[in-house]
This record gives sequence, structure tokens and C-alpha cells, in this order.
Amino acid sequence: MTTTRTHPRRGHRQPVELFGEQPLRLESGDTLGPITMAHESWGRPDAARSNGVLLLNGFSGDSHAAGPGRAIDTDRFFVVCPNVLGGCQGSTGPGSPAPDGRPWGSRFPALTIRDQVEAEVAFSDRLQIHRWHALIGGSMGGMRAMEWAIAHPGRLERLVLLATTARCSERTNACHRS
Repeated sequence: MTTTRTHPRRGHRQPVELFGEQPLRLESGDTLGPITMAHESWGRPDAARSNGVLLLNGFSGDSHAAGPGRAIDTDRFFVVCPNVLGGCQGSTGPGSPAPDGRPWGSRFPALTIRDQVEAEVAFSDRLQIHRWHALIGGSMGGMRAMEWAIAHPGRLERLVLLATTARCSERTNACHRS
């Protein structure tokens, strides 16, 4: 079976709307919703939806990834790369319209890594992927991948951390370099 890239043009992001009825409760106590999670995907999910690979980029990164025959082969895996909540590449962030219709700007709520992961979990649920074959994260994406492993260990089989923090602290919900 030949697998093709889900989106034919590089840079063609797809939006997913989340938290429309029930806003995301942030660690600060604030709420945010509805939100948009922009993403790109390649390959196809298998019948069991067990071949998903979630790529988590850094804060200013983009949702572009490679294709067939590469290290993460889209002929074998359904590769999904969302833009981070609070980022600047299509997901809800400071440049998005606030409830009053104007851009959030400096009024955008402060987010934690945990807040961003909870948005990614809801995004995964919308894709009907309840257990990822692998999570791969670099830089701040690595911090989020680590939080996935801590908060939702049953939702991933493998974890790949690249150029990220060495450890996290539950007490302060902060990641540290050693």
C-alpha cells in the first residue's frame, strides 16, 4: 500500500478546535477556550490507531516534518506535528483574537508546560489516538514530551528526548538543566 502525505503542500496546516464547550482550566486558575491547535500530519493511521508518532517542536518551531523513507518513515507511521498552544504558527496564542475580538497580545494568559500538554492530550483525543507509538520532542517540545510521560504514562509507548532539560521538578512544575 502506498502512503501519501495527508497534506499535499508543505506549510498546509490544519486547525482543530478544542475546548469550545468547556474551557481549558490552566494551572493559574484562569481558563482558555475555545482554542485552535494547528497541525500537519503525514502517513495514515492504522486500523488500531497504534502507529501514531507525535512530534513536539520548540516554542517558535513549525509543524513541518519529513516524509517517506526518512528517520520517521511515513510509510510506516502516522506522523503528527502540532504547533504549541501559545506559539505563533497557527495555534491559539497572543496574536489570536481574544473574546473581545482584538488580539490577546500581553493579555494572553501565562501558560505552563503542563497546560500545553493538557491541550495536546485533548488534541490527541480529537484525533482518536489514545496511545502514541512514540513521542519525540526537542527543546521545549522535549519538556512537553517529558510532562506527557510523567502525567500520562499510559498514553505513550516510547519517549525520545532531544536537546532538552535533564530533569523536572513536580514541586515547582519546572524543568531544569543539570
